Amino acid sequence: MSPPANCTQGERSLHSRILILALLLLLALAAPASACGKSVEDLVGSFSIEKTIKIGSGSECFSSAGAVDPLTPPQSVGAGSLADDQPPGLAGFAFQPQQISAASPQYINLTAHLIDDQGVWAAEAAFSGPLGEEAAALFSSQNLTSGNAKDGYYGAQLLLTPSNEAGEWHLQNLTLVDREDNRRIMVEGDLTRLGLPTVITVI
Repeated sequence: MSPPANCTQGERSLHSRILILALLLLLALAAPASACGKSVEDLVGSFSIEKTIKIGSGSECFSSAGAVDPLTPPQSVGAGSLADDQPPGLAGFAFQPQQISAASPQYINLTAHLIDDQGVWAAEAAFSGPLGEEAAALFSSQNLTSGNAKDGYYGAQLLLTPSNEAGEWHLQNLTLVDREDNRRIMVEGDLTRLGLPTVITVI
């Protein structure tokens, strides 16, 4: 005796309902996974932005590191008890003219007598004008006019572009550097006490 036809239809309806419930369950489970996926992608995106900032910063540091400071000597190979640890000394300093006209730019010729037992690397004389302007002259090994690196005379030029107002340019500092990067920074008062000129007058 075969089962009634309506029983087979009931089983099919039950199977369909089970399949639909299973699909709904799968969709419900898939939704959180999708949300988690978005969260991970957002996190990756923020890391990507942060990394870009760091790369830009590193490139900037590299560029600034490439800039050459004329007062900084190459890395020294000196070592041991005989290594130089004393900064250079100033034996003389002068400049001409000491008075200029405000009507036009004019070069000032500077001379520095520098001494160091291991050799002078460079020096810089920085001046400040009556309105806060700044100007500097560099004494380097190329500017050695007589003597040698241990006891020599150096020449440099300073171009002033003063305003039409009369006033004085004062020496702010004179920085002396040897080959081991030992530095001596002298201010206006230090040179005045040595009887050396420090003021350029604009008339």
